Amino acid sequence: MNPKNKITYLSLLIGTLLCAGQQQAWAQQDPPQAEEGQGDQDETEVIEVRGIRGSIRESLFIKQSATNVVDAIVAEDIGKFPDQNIAEALQRMTGVTITRNGGEGQNIMVRGLGGDYNVTTLNGRRMASEDSSRNFNYDLIAAELVAGVEVAKSPLAVYPEGGIGSVVDIQTRRPLALGGFTLSGSVKSIYEERTGRYSPQGSFLISDTFADNSFGILLTGAYSERTMRIDSYQGEGFYDPAEGIDVQVPVDSNGNGELDQGEPSYESMIPGYVRYSNWQDTRKRIGASLAMQWRPRDDLEFNFDSLYSSYDTNGSQYQISFVTYDEPWTPGVPSVGDLKFDENGRVNYLQLNNGAMAELLNVSTPRNTTTYQAGLNTKWFATDQLSLELDLSQSEAKSKNSGDNRYVVARGFVDSITIDQTSGNLLPDVTLDPALNADQPFGAHYSYNYGTDIADKVDEVRLAGRFLPDMGPVASLDFGVHYAKQTKTRTQFKSKNPSMFSNGGAYFTNSAYDSFDASSVQQMGGMTLFRLPADVLVPANFDHFLEGEAGKHPAPWASFDYDKLYAFYQSINAQAAEDQIKASLQPKDSYAVGEQTLALYLQANLEGELLALPYGLNLGLRGVRTEVNSSGYTLDLAALRFEEVDKDGTTVVRPVGDISDYYGQFSLKDHYTDWLPSLNFKLNLTDQLLYRFSAAKVLTRPNLDYLTPYSSVDLNQFKYNTSNPGLAPLRANQADTTLEWYFSDYGAATVALFYKDIQSFISYGPRGHIDIDGYSFEVNGPDNDQYGATVKGAELAYQQSFEELLPGWLGGFGVQLNYTYTDSSYEDPDKKAAGLPFEGMSKNAYNAVVYYEKYGLQARLAYNWRSKYLLYPDAWGGPQWMADYGQYDFSAGYDLTDNLSVHLEASNLTNERHWGYIKRPEQVAELSRYGRQFALGISAAF
Repeated sequence: MNPKNKITYLSLLIGTLLCAGQQQAWAQQDPPQAEEGQGDQDETEVIEVRGIRGSIRESLFIKQSATNVVDAIVAEDIGKFPDQNIAEALQRMTGVTITRNGGEGQNIMVRGLGGDYNVTTLNGRRMASEDSSRNFNYDLIAAELVAGVEVAKSPLAVYPEGGIGSVVDIQTRRPLALGGFTLSGSVKSIYEERTGRYSPQGSFLISDTFADNSFGILLTGAYSERTMRIDSYQGEGFYDPAEGIDVQVPVDSNGNGELDQGEPSYESMIPGYVRYSNWQDTRKRIGASLAMQWRPRDDLEFNFDSLYSSYDTNGSQYQISFVTYDEPWTPGVPSVGDLKFDENGRVNYLQLNNGAMAELLNVSTPRNTTTYQAGLNTKWFATDQLSLELDLSQSEAKSKNSGDNRYVVARGFVDSITIDQTSGNLLPDVTLDPALNADQPFGAHYSYNYGTDIADKVDEVRLAGRFLPDMGPVASLDFGVHYAKQTKTRTQFKSKNPSMFSNGGAYFTNSAYDSFDASSVQQMGGMTLFRLPADVLVPANFDHFLEGEAGKHPAPWASFDYDKLYAFYQSINAQAAEDQIKASLQPKDSYAVGEQTLALYLQANLEGELLALPYGLNLGLRGVRTEVNSSGYTLDLAALRFEEVDKDGTTVVRPVGDISDYYGQFSLKDHYTDWLPSLNFKLNLTDQLLYRFSAAKVLTRPNLDYLTPYSSVDLNQFKYNTSNPGLAPLRANQADTTLEWYFSDYGAATVALFYKDIQSFISYGPRGHIDIDGYSFEVNGPDNDQYGATVKGAELAYQQSFEELLPGWLGGFGVQLNYTYTDSSYEDPDKKAAGLPFEGMSKNAYNAVVYYEKYGLQARLAYNWRSKYLLYPDAWGGPQWMADYGQYDFSAGYDLTDNLSVHLEASNLTNERHWGYIKRPEQVAELSRYGRQFALGISAAF
């Protein structure tokens, strides 16, 4: 074995603490004697994690050393995380699955529980989030800035509360852990197969220490661009009487545009609504971190950490859509030219003729985000027995969007649309004749502009201490107080009337079109529409649509230039375009929510022997008071007045005047207190075999959207919709037990069982009735449900390096294998009868990794798979599922010299489809193709 790898337990422990910063992060200070060792740079070896095996060794050491249940990922080298994305690296852990945004990992689920159930910290400090919920988007932070990530699946009293699923800590580097001068950098060129474009990516780190290694500064930076293309299909509205969906194909036999009595209507296997999308997106990420450490003497240390990240996406989805049945917003009953039926008499082949309507859509959802965190930490070892720590931090996140999202629809008509489900392919064969191109006439229909500004700010102050008793079983006592204040604001913008320039729009009824030039108005499918000028329409800018997916798909279609479309609206009526189409501030949909928490904790860490076997035990109690302050706009029910008016012979109820006049700003307050005990026990059965047991009471706070003052009335169904700032948190009891065998520095076999009893959920639904101005309204809103649920499962993991088992070059191989089983059960009789799991929870998931590291060559082939999971329990036509998904990723590197190496990476090697269905696999609800991605780069370190 290389002498550099022969690291003592003490030096490895010290290196881990310095590099990961975990003990600093959660106030578990080291004993003074360990810190004194750190102060003597001549006696302490600087730990340098290099390569795949070095990363595995460090991750296993963190897991083995922890008292609680923890999994970890450590960077293979400076600026080299195991995967290009933090979320995609985390999915290699047992119990962790991810969701993707455009093929890129974004959010995590831990043991079947999604982002709102998990707390994300950076160096132990809570991170602000640009998401409107409590979810944290892991695509925000460049992986090159990260030294490691730890996922705590069982809590300690010193951890921040709020995670029924887990506490995820992202850790950056510290200069004193690197020791001396360090300079490293890397550049890559990334090739996206579906766009055919190359994009740059680069990062650097520079670090140095001064004054006999007592002071250090570290600076990192990262930049990346990506061009992406996603081709997708969507289908909705499958005939299913059991789900209350009676979508049938009506046949207008006499061609009068209406379904007369006696004309047939057939059950159909063809979706009622079909949409195709070509999504072209550019993504730019900039990240930087700064760390400063000063250790003026052995008993005193100051640490400053900061991180900045900006992530911008900008692109459009070019879509076409059509319906196969009669809707109020369609021209009338479709004219059916041909029908075919399956053995059950259901339509599986359909041809629509005589001016079938097909719509062009431009959908744009840009993302402009910034995230920042800064923290200052001071440690003082006051005596040999007492150490104190003060930590101050602030984190901010912003998502800027004042109405930049667009959902724009233009209407066109074709001679025929053919949908064929008989081919045996996953998707139907679809043909439009003629294809939708820029030379065809299209009419103005719908132009919706919208967006949400999100600002989140988290301030934290933590005072912590550790006391080392002289005698007894208690090795140390951790205690502290933790104050946090979070404020999240949402400012909503949207168009007042997106249909202003559509057929029968507010200002333009059919008779009003007579005043316009005939060239700008056209009869289409029985509708009178403004004809879009030729310069508004843009030819298709893509080809090979849905390449890799068997079957016939529509030919590439036209799109339109929104700026020219808006100019066209202005030429018709500038004031209407400004007032009704352009997004404007919506005070009643905007809010601010503030949370202040004050937590006290005490944790006793015991060590000793049980039946001559060494054990570690911590018993903790965390008490936290939470105060909620929310402000927003809601209806003044005492002032609200209605009137009855006649509309086309029917009496309808409407507000007296403008409904917005009844909205006023309100502020609400609430508070609650929780006591959260925790127990973590570890027993060393041998030097290599250990057993753990953990139990705790945990909580997750309600979604912030539910806590703001909000209300509206639905006068069609007489419903009063409201929020609930008085919601209590979700509370749960959990237990874990594990058996772990560490048979080498690079090998382990582990099994874990977990159980969570969630006492209640927050559900949205009817909450009784309320009288408003003499009318009875059904109240609908969120509330703490009386029913809970259980989550249980098992995790198996095995990893083995063959370095000492196989001769010669074969010794470079190694494997990492793991499997997770997760199941859930609701107490709610209705949900239990439906037999549906938690949303987003896969029952089975596994990872298989084969790696090679020898003679300067590193290579890894990784496969990640998860079984189907529930996306929406109440989709149109029944539950919507995402099908099982597996993906191969590959990476390789070669050391040209001690300082220079080249790298090759490839993701989604087999170009897998990502798809889902409604109730049955043959009813495809969505399907996307992301394509493969390749990267070639070079890195240097000095």
